[in-house]
Amino acid sequence: MNVVPESLPVLSIGVGIHAAVTLFLLLRYLESRERLVGWWTGAYLLFTLHILAEGWVNPTAPLWILFLRHSFFLASSWTLTVSFVREAPAPPLARWTLLFALLAAAALSMSAFALKVGWRWPWGAIPPSVIGGAGFLTAAFLFRRSEGWSRDLAGNLLFWGMVLTGLHALDYPFLRSDPLLSTVGAGLSGLFTLAFGFGIVLQAWHRTRELTLLHAVAEALNRSLNVRETLGDVLRQISDRLGLLGGWMYLWSQERGEYVPGPTYSLPEVLARDPVALEGECRCLQMLVRGELAQVIDLECERLEQLQFRITNRHVTVPLRTSERTLGLMNFVVPPRRALMPRELEMLSAIGFQVGMAIERTRLYEEVLAKEAVRTELLEKIISAQEDERRRIARELHDEAGQALTALILNLEMAEESLPETSSQIREQLHHLRELAEHTLGEIRKLIYDLRPTILDDLGLNAAIRWYLKNAVEPRGISVELEMPPSDRRLPHHVETAIFRIIQEALNNVVKHAQASKVRVEVHYNQSEVRVSVTDNGKGFNVGAVLARSDGGRGVGLLGMQERASLLGGKFSIASAPGRGTRVELVLPLTQAASSGGRGIPEEESGGEFR
Repeated sequence: MNVVPESLPVLSIGVGIHAAVTLFLLLRYLESRERLVGWWTGAYLLFTLHILAEGWVNPTAPLWILFLRHSFFLASSWTLTVSFVREAPAPPLARWTLLFALLAAAALSMSAFALKVGWRWPWGAIPPSVIGGAGFLTAAFLFRRSEGWSRDLAGNLLFWGMVLTGLHALDYPFLRSDPLLSTVGAGLSGLFTLAFGFGIVLQAWHRTRELTLLHAVAEALNRSLNVRETLGDVLRQISDRLGLLGGWMYLWSQERGEYVPGPTYSLPEVLARDPVALEGECRCLQMLVRGELAQVIDLECERLEQLQFRITNRHVTVPLRTSERTLGLMNFVVPPRRALMPRELEMLSAIGFQVGMAIERTRLYEEVLAKEAVRTELLEKIISAQEDERRRIARELHDEAGQALTALILNLEMAEESLPETSSQIREQLHHLRELAEHTLGEIRKLIYDLRPTILDDLGLNAAIRWYLKNAVEPRGISVELEMPPSDRRLPHHVETAIFRIIQEALNNVVKHAQASKVRVEVHYNQSEVRVSVTDNGKGFNVGAVLARSDGGRGVGLLGMQERASLLGGKFSIASAPGRGTRVELVLPLTQAASSGGRGIPEEESGGEFR
């Protein structure tokens, strides 16, 4: 059991390697917070303590040093095994934790008994070495199982690092008694741990590369609402970062009702020089149509075989899926003697789902845009019909009811004047009827101006606003403040109509609902935009609640103002709260409003026919 001086340098190197791996695992855990790395950190910390205890063993060392060395080794093996057992959902593997703990306790008890009765070596070290070594071998098996039995360099280093450490533990009781073999064993232990450490470094690099690729793909897909424009960049990112020879896509075409060639990147020459080489049936498309392409697969490409592509005829096929359907696929040409690891296939599957969801999002966005265009067109027609109907009703009131009342007034006046002086009672009744007819005619003229104020056509927006405030607001006892530019600059007819209707609706709400004593109207415009605000000191209201109940009739006027503003590319806002009054604001860009050409808001005829 003596540790000769010659073995101390080797033992020190072994301790340093174990400590370095433990420190790297700790830093990796602090950065990533991966549960598995946390367990590995604990396992190799215990293994390092086991090596330190090994260095204290000498002929005069107390027995508890050996017992402590065995305890650290068994604890390290148990921690490493449990790290994979907790990853596995199967109950038999979960029960291995308890079984291993019982075996470790039994091994320590046997070791303690052997040491107590004087069987110091090798009998006291055999039970913990066998159980601990079996734990490392089991951990290696569980690791291979969790990684899908991959054969990449990182996985091989991790696997063989644990396997060789477990095997070395089995021969430890017989090597420890010989100084030379003990030195060799210490060196081998450090080498096995160094292999495991290199595996951890490579695995960390692989995961960093995968995370970088996922981030790059997500950034490319989110760069534009039209994802189809960025799919070529997605192909480039995947091909370059995974060392593939290029790729192409097939996407579902709603118009043609089939999968058609999509974006490409770095196509093999035999495909790039033939524009129709990607069209037609092939194995991957047949699987896609039959619904058999549920996961990423690596297959022989019939298309490359037919075109006699001499470098390779293999490609990996990635379905572009959503939760409900498959929208297409991505094909990547795999270099010769290159095998994608299960981890890489899983990452490509996740990217395929991400791309599929992005394509679906684009499709839904385009549908929303199309429906919004239809809705806008319908709203334009509705507003146009409203203005046309207002004009028609105003014209009919003027031409028919107005003229009939005017004739009635004239006839009543003539009848009143033709009566003799003795018919005072009849004369008084006719006078009363004439006044009633004149009052009715005045109300009809006021209604005509409300429906279509000719002053808006004749004198412009400023005059129309002044007229409406004087005739519709001030008579209700509401104090009015008006601020607008002194110039009588004329705006396009449809712009003036939209602004006047919004102000009219806002003032109508003040008169009917606000219970305000004061209202302020501001109109400012320059070469690029018009700014309008209507502010009152009324009782205010909850804007969200009123708009939510707009289907019951309330809030329809507010929605109408919003729609008129949106049709001309303007911004409309309402600020209000119970007891704090209301402020309606409109910002209308003149360039966009003018370029709309008055769509949906008719260019009203000017003239004095409504007077």
